[in-house]
This record gives sequence, structure tokens and C-alpha cells, in this order.
Amino acid sequence: MLKKNEFWSRVFTFVPTATKADGEEIDEKAFCNAIDYQIENGVDGVCIFGSTGGTGSFSDDEMKKATAIAAKHIDGRISLVAGTGARTTSACIALSKNAEDVGCDGVMVLPVSYWPLSTDEVFEHYERVSKSIKIPICIYNNPWTTGVDMKPEFLARLTKLDNCNCIKESTGDLTRITAIRLLTKDQVTLIAGWESTSLQAFMAGATGWAPVCTNFLPRDAMKFFDAAVEKRDASTAQSIWDKLFPICDIICSKSHIRVAHTGLDILRRPVGSPRRPLRMLNAEDRARLKTVLTEAGAVAA
Repeated sequence: MLKKNEFWSRVFTFVPTATKADGEEIDEKAFCNAIDYQIENGVDGVCIFGSTGGTGSFSDDEMKKATAIAAKHIDGRISLVAGTGARTTSACIALSKNAEDVGCDGVMVLPVSYWPLSTDEVFEHYERVSKSIKIPICIYNNPWTTGVDMKPEFLARLTKLDNCNCIKESTGDLTRITAIRLLTKDQVTLIAGWESTSLQAFMAGATGWAPVCTNFLPRDAMKFFDAAVEKRDASTAQSIWDKLFPICDIICSKSHIRVAHTGLDILRRPVGSPRRPLRMLNAEDRARLKTVLTEAGAVAA
């Protein structure tokens, strides 16, 4: 079975899940507007219910409904990936099957549990999810939010499962990009997961990107990706990255979801607040983000 494929070697924006009523209700119109902005600006696809989309903040029923809404609204115009991580394997399978049934092109799965998981438990989790659906699966390694750090050797083992043909590596340890590439013999797509190290990750061989900065400067981000990955033009990529880096740096230091909701509010494309207890950036950080966005040339609607 072909493992590495062109599907994942593109740019998927992590879009926030728009809300109203102080974050307690999903705002379907604003949610679709945020997706439309990505389509209008040439991004390859969107990923909903990732970290930026508030995974863990919404019920399974809310996620299923919003996923169906996004799929129907997109109607094949760009690719749609759904984050389907859940605390139990059965819930993850149900969310993943729903994503496939409503028309998503792939799913992004991270292992979530209140209890620390053993490697055998994590492997069986992915094995069961893999057997339940046919669409591509991106294995999402994000120990900062899950408490589970999947090392390169284990990730390489997971990619032997059917349709597990992508890894989003979000530890920020750039040596892992090379280690995974060598272990998988370049047969698996690697997504640069820690946004502030994207340039370095691409130089190490990552060929996919799931950023937050595309919510603010999608065209510049696409030019950067083209230079870094498609053309392997390090000089041009670096010059564009110098413009994007301050935004990506604050995204990582202040958290993706807070920066996404706050930044879109600053740019007058509001998506409401994250669901409590999460809040937008405080006044000081908001002012800094506004300065960074302005200096980068992001324009308010």
C-alpha cells in the first residue's frame, strides 16, 4: 500500500470553531465565513477541531454536527480534515466514522486520556481507528496537550497500519523530523507541527503544514510554503519567514486557540470567544499581537 501521498503534502489551516453566547454556542455562519476566507485566499484545505478548533471543548454531538456543516458548506471546493481525538477509543471511532460519512477527506487523531497510556494501549487505539475507516489518518503527536509523547521509533511502527500515512510532529524537537524520515524511508508525509520552527522543519524534510498564521496572512503563508517545500528555495523562504515568524512565535508562546480568536477579532473577522475556561488574550498580549499583525501587513476587514 502506498504510504506517502500528495494529499497531506499541502497546507491545511487550523481554523477556530466560531462561537456566540460567550463561547457556549457554535456560530455556524461565522464558522463558514472563516472557512470561506481560506478558500478565497488559496489555501489547500482546512482542519477543524484541532487544538485551534477547541478540541476537548465541545461535545461529540457538537463536533459531529459542525463537521457535517463544514463538509456540506465546502462541497469539495478544498480538502477538509477533522480532528477526531477523544478520551476513549469508541468515541474516537464514532467521530472518525462520522467524518468519513459526511465527506471529510481525512482525519487527524491524537491519543487523549485522563490516565497515562502505555505504548501498547496507544498502538491498539490507532489500530482500531485505522480498521474502522478508509480515509487517510494523520497521527498527531502533541505531548504538550495529551501527556503522551510518541517517539520516532513508535511513530514509525504506527505508520505500518493501513491508511496511517502522515505524522504531525509537534514536540518542537527538530531532530525527530530527520529521525522519522529515515525510519520510514521517506514513505510517510511529515507535517511541521510546532509553528515557530516551520522553516527549520521544512529544511529537515517536512512536506506538510497545518498552521494557524494562515488565518491572518494566508497568501504570504502559501508563498512561504511554495518557496520552502515546492521550490526548495531557502533564501526566498527565509525572507518570507522573517515576516511570518513574529506571528508564529506569539502563536506558540501564548497558545494557538487564544491567538486565533483574538487575532481574528483584531482583524474584524470575529469568531467569538473560546469556550470557558479558555479566554482570549489579555489586554497586554492583545496589544502586542495587534502590533505584530500590523507590522506583518495583516489588514483589518
